[in-house]
Amino acid sequence: MAVPDITLTTNPKETLRLMDQINVLTMSPADRRRILKQIGKQTRQDFRKNVQGQQTIEGSPMEPRADKKKKRMFSKMAKAMITKVINDHKAIVTWKNPGKAKLAYKHHHGQPEKFTAKKAARMYGVPNYNKPATILQAKALNKEGFKRPVARKRGKGKAIMKRVPQRWIRENMTLGQAGLILRMMRYNSEKGKQSWTIKTPARPILGATIKDADKYLTAMATNALQKIKKV
Repeated sequence: MAVPDITLTTNPKETLRLMDQINVLTMSPADRRRILKQIGKQTRQDFRKNVQGQQTIEGSPMEPRADKKKKRMFSKMAKAMITKVINDHKAIVTWKNPGKAKLAYKHHHGQPEKFTAKKAARMYGVPNYNKPATILQAKALNKEGFKRPVARKRGKGKAIMKRVPQRWIRENMTLGQAGLILRMMRYNSEKGKQSWTIKTPARPILGATIKDADKYLTAMATNALQKIKKV
């Protein structure tokens, strides 16, 4: 599977106007390639600023993590970015590592990801089912309405079913037991779901707005004009 790249998108009318200027100024192919490299460098710098401020290319706040943790997103992706000049009219900004490029593409476009039980095991490993139940399992069991039989304090008779606090679940149930109960409550099956889709909110972090593209192309025209004046 080819690694998807993220390219600049611009307003066609604005691009045409400025590219006409550049053509009139007769910029050489070598100069255009050099300018494209400079634009790629600027785009990488903008990406790092977006990561630092946790904002999209439009300046709006980035969609937070699903687990609500405050750790910055894409903090490990700000490095190792490269600019590939395809020809004297096109360049792309991507990563040396194909895995990072795919991850950036998924988040940039909000691309859903399909998981299977086998894929999850390969990615995250097989957990130790004898460990205590996690707080997430305890919360999930409470949400599903989990109850356990509790003996009556007075008199005889059958035990009554009562909801239990999260602490009791974590102290008295293993990860495996909590997982089995959850699967039975949710899917009436010991195995539970074998495949599922995780939605990824769009986080446009790399590229250029119409304003940025106009700025880049104007810089190209200005640069070409300065070179001509020196001749």
